Amino acid sequence: MTPERKDGVRTLAALLVALVLLAGVAVVVDRGVAWSAERGLAGAVALGGSDVSGAEVDIHGFPFLTQLAAGELGHVTAALGAGTFGGYTVSDVRMDARGVEPRVPYRVDEVRVDGLLSRDSLARLLSARLDREVAVEPGESPEALAVSTTVPVLGVEVGVEAQVVPTVLDGGAIGVDVLSFSLAGAAVDADSLPAGLGAALGDVTVPVDLPDGVGLRSVAVEPGGVRLHVEGEQVALSRLRIGG
Repeated sequence: MTPERKDGVRTLAALLVALVLLAGVAVVVDRGVAWSAERGLAGAVALGGSDVSGAEVDIHGFPFLTQLAAGELGHVTAALGAGTFGGYTVSDVRMDARGVEPRVPYRVDEVRVDGLLSRDSLARLLSARLDREVAVEPGESPEALAVSTTVPVLGVEVGVEAQVVPTVLDGGAIGVDVLSFSLAGAAVDADSLPAGLGAALGDVTVPVDLPDGVGLRSVAVEPGGVRLHVEGEQVALSRLRIGG
C-alpha cells in the first residue's frame, strides 16, 4: 500500500475514535459548561472531516459541577450524522464513554464507538488492497456483500463476482469470508478464476491502525454499508492519533 493509501486507512480508522476525543474535550473547565452541538461540529471539522453534519455531545448525570469537581464524568455520549474523513464517508456514528476525565490527558475508563462505512468507501479500500477496481453492492443474503470486478479472458474483459461476509481477523484487521464465486454469471470455484483472483479475494485484508487500548470488535452488513464497532479501555484521549 502506498503511503497515501495507508494514511487514508489510518484516518478512516481514527474517525471511529474521533468522537471520543470530542467528548473528552467537550468540557471547558474554566467555564464549567459542556460544549454545545455547534462546538462539537466545529471540532469534528477541525479533525479533518468535510461535509460533517449532525454532531452533538451529551454529558449525562446531575449535578454536572459535582462530577466536574470530582474529576470524572460518569457517562458521556456523542453522535455524528455523517462526514467524510480521509476521503472515506461514514454515517450514523455513535459513541458511549464511561468514566471520562475532564482534563488532560482526558483518560476514559471504557468507550464504545460504532459507525457505518459506506459501500463506496469499502470499495475504494478493497480496490487499493487488490490493486484493481472493484464495486461493492448488496449481496444475495442480508449479511453478505457482492464484490465485483473484471478480468481478461482471451483478450475479453469478463465479469467476476464474489459473495462475501466481512469479518474481523486476528489483530483487528477487516477480512472477508467468501461464500461463492461467479464468472460471467456462472458459478465457479476459486481455482477457476484467472490471475489468482480467487485466492486474492479470499486473503484480502484491510488493516485498521487504531491506538493502543482501542480495538475493532465487530463488522456487520447493513443496508447502507458496513457497521464497524470499536471498543477501548483505559484510553488517554489526548494521545489518540487523529487524521493519520
